[in-house]
Order: sequence, then C-alpha cells, then structure tokens
Amino acid sequence: MPLATRPLRAALAALFVCSIALGACSSAKESTEAPVIVEATRDPGTARGSQPGPPDQSTAGPVTLDRKIPIKHVVFIIKENRSFDNVFGRYPPADGARAGWTSDGRKVRLKVAPDVTDPDLGHVFPDGIRAVRGGAMDGFDKVRDGGSLRGYVSFTRNGIPKYWSYADHFVLGDRMFSSQYGPTFPEHLYTVGAQSGRITTNKRKKPSDGPMGYCADHGEYIERFRKLSPSEQRKVMAAEEDADVDEVRSYWEDIWPCLNFKVLPDMLNRHDISWRYYADDGSWMNALEGIKHIYNSRYWGPNVQPDEQFLSDVRAEHMRKVSWIVPPTGYNDHPGGPSMCMGERWLVREVNTIMRSKYWKSTAIFLVWDDFGGFYDHVPPPHYDYMGLGPRVPLLVISPWAKKGYVDSTTYEFSSVLKFIETVHGLGCLTKRDCQADPMLNAFDFDQPKSAPRTRKLILHQRHCDLDPKTRQLYEELGDNVFKNLGD
Repeated sequence: MPLATRPLRAALAALFVCSIALGACSSAKESTEAPVIVEATRDPGTARGSQPGPPDQSTAGPVTLDRKIPIKHVVFIIKENRSFDNVFGRYPPADGARAGWTSDGRKVRLKVAPDVTDPDLGHVFPDGIRAVRGGAMDGFDKVRDGGSLRGYVSFTRNGIPKYWSYADHFVLGDRMFSSQYGPTFPEHLYTVGAQSGRITTNKRKKPSDGPMGYCADHGEYIERFRKLSPSEQRKVMAAEEDADVDEVRSYWEDIWPCLNFKVLPDMLNRHDISWRYYADDGSWMNALEGIKHIYNSRYWGPNVQPDEQFLSDVRAEHMRKVSWIVPPTGYNDHPGGPSMCMGERWLVREVNTIMRSKYWKSTAIFLVWDDFGGFYDHVPPPHYDYMGLGPRVPLLVISPWAKKGYVDSTTYEFSSVLKFIETVHGLGCLTKRDCQADPMLNAFDFDQPKSAPRTRKLILHQRHCDLDPKTRQLYEELGDNVFKNLGD
C-alpha cells in the first residue's frame, strides 16, 4: 500500500480492539510457528481520521485546584522498550490488538510473547518514524531486524501476571505515548525536563579514555536536530509523515552529550522540595548525568544515587517527595537478554516495600516503559512537533488514591507525569510540553474514604522465574549488572 503524501495522524482506536480479536488468549509458551497471515492485503478503503494535538496553553503558571490532593510523594519508575500492545494488548477492556499490519499490506496474528526476546529490535528515532509511517502503524517490519516479525508479539496474563494484577487493582493507561520517536537517552531526558534538548540518538564513542558518562566524558558525541526555523520544522514534520528518514536526518548535527537546559529538579530545589534520582553512574539511562549544571553541582551524589539505595531510603523513612527510579539492566524489561519475569519480580519488591511503609498513604507510583522497543502497536500517536510523539507505551498508576481497575484513555506522554508533580506541589512548568500536558488527575479518585490507604494495599508474592540455563547463569554470575551494555 503506497504511503499517502503527508497524511494526517490516524485515530484508529477501534481497528484492532478485542471485539475483533482472533480467538482466545494463547498459552504463555512461545509459539514456534511463523506468524499467521490472516488477511493477504489491507483494505484500501480504511479511512484515517484526524488525531488532534494538545490544547494550547501558553501560561507557565501552576494549575489551580479546587481541593487538596492527599498525594505528597511521587515515585516515577522508567523501564525499557515495550509497546502497549506488547504488554497489555490482550488485556480487556483496554484498547489492544490481537493482529497487526505489515508494510506490504499483510495482517498477521500476534504471537504470544516470550519471556526473553533476543536479539534486540530496532527502536531508534528513524525506526519510530518507519513504524508509525505517518499514522498507518504498519511499518514495524521495517525497523532493524523487524523483517522476522519478532516484534509482532504480545503477552498473556500467564506471561506477566503481576503487571496485570496491578492493572486489575489500580489504573492502566492505554493512551500513554513515548515523548519522541526514540531511543532511550532522549526519552529519559523528557522524564526530567519535558524535552530532550533536540537530541535524537543515544551517545556514541570517540577514541577516549573516559568512563563513557555523558558530561563525564568528552570522548562521546550524540546527534540532535540543529536549531530549526518554523518553516524547517514544518518540513521535518512533513518528512516524518512521509516516513522519509533521510530527509529528517539531513537536519541533524553532532554534539557532546552534556546539555544545560532547565529540569524539574531545578524547580524542586528552588521550592525546597526533596528529591532523589536513582540510577547508576555511567548508565545509558542516567539522564541527569547529561545535564551539566546538575552533574557539576553539589546535588550530584547526595541527590543522584544507585537504584538499590531507594529501598534503603524507604526502610529508613527517608523517602523523598519526588523519586525517579531507573531499574538496573537485568530488571528493566529491555529486549535482547533480560527476562520480563525478573523485571516483574524487581517491581513487586519495590512496590511491596512502599506499601508496607508509612509513605503508602500519600504516594502515587507511575510506571512507564521508555520507548516502543520495536514492538507492534496499533494506535497512531499525535504529532505534536518534530520530536514526536512516538508509539504507545504501557502506563500503570499505583496508589491508594488511584481508581480501582480503571483503564484511563486520556492522552498522556512522559511530560504528563512532570505536570502531575508540578500540580501536586503548586509549581509552574518547564516547556510547552508539560505546560500543555494533562495533569493526570483523571487517574485518581480523591473521594475515597480515609481508610483507602489501609484497604487498597496489594502485597504480591515474587513469582519463580523459569529461566533457560544460559540466562539463569548470566543472572547468577552478574546480578544487577547483567546485560549492562544494552542501552538503546
């Protein structure tokens, strides 16, 4: 099917919903059969409607609330590389898919996802453009290594029962989009700054003896959009709609990945609101290591700690008002080696610890995955600007004040979590992205009785992970550092 010139973003919310699903859920075992073609060609008459952008809000002032919010602590957990349809596409009543389209017009049934996807799939900025394909959502076979259709898979409840249990009892968001087309580092920048500084890639290495750590290593470089005029921005957005990645990349330049834009911790510092960012030094995912004025400040060290410090802080009753947690590579669900079961075990431990603490009654946990990871998703993202949005990713909101068993279909992106934090603490906003973002209040029910924190706990058991011998040996030998080179 030829790509129409500069098509509008689609709103195909009902195209692949469970009402047209192709049979009951499969078992959690990975099928060894090739993906089943269920339609030979795509219906050329399928229309694509307009996907509206966000409301235009030019004010940077705080959101005015008509009531007091009982949330005093926010925990923002950022995992890796999974699309919504990959993790929750079979979860009723969310807007999920059981089948997906390929670029040559085939409709294929999504296989049951394996616990370990290996090797990794392409999910860099150009891969995101190719996958979205102007809103057609049929280019996932065009990402790196996508021709095997290994990205056309989705989990059942048996494969990730704890993630689905959190969705049963709290809030699942089925309109959380990645903030740009990909990949990891720029997406993580959005989680602290509501922008990526126009960065489009992960860091790359020039000959150097440095530690490979963004501001800590002058031997690294990264690509970004050069500063674009309004007319150039329109040209780039048109090229993205046409999936013309060569044209898009013609506007890129190389820079040292040490940036200096304002981030949410700056506002928290100014208002004496405690925070900590939990990520390993030198990690691909450590966004604050790429923010010059944070890395070179007195906050580096005391406020930026390894991920394992979070549980110690909670148990010692020193949890900050705002916490970012970047899981270690063995537990972040990244394709290419890590086990989803092991990542789920890690999350259960973190959430159980919060629920058992004095902080549970005033905490909201936001769990997202940073980009689509090359996996299929059927919902077209809004085209806010030349950075994105990118494909849908899962969102779980876990809190005693979260609505129970609720699927939230409000359009969100990572800046929305920042908008929630800003709203809770009466702060202004950083960029157009978080200024215009929905503050995520729809995910909460603050009219629940005061006993909600006591009755809304969900302490789960960490399940046994039946790993293959090779993967089990890697976890036993390397622990948290397993698969540490997976950074995209």
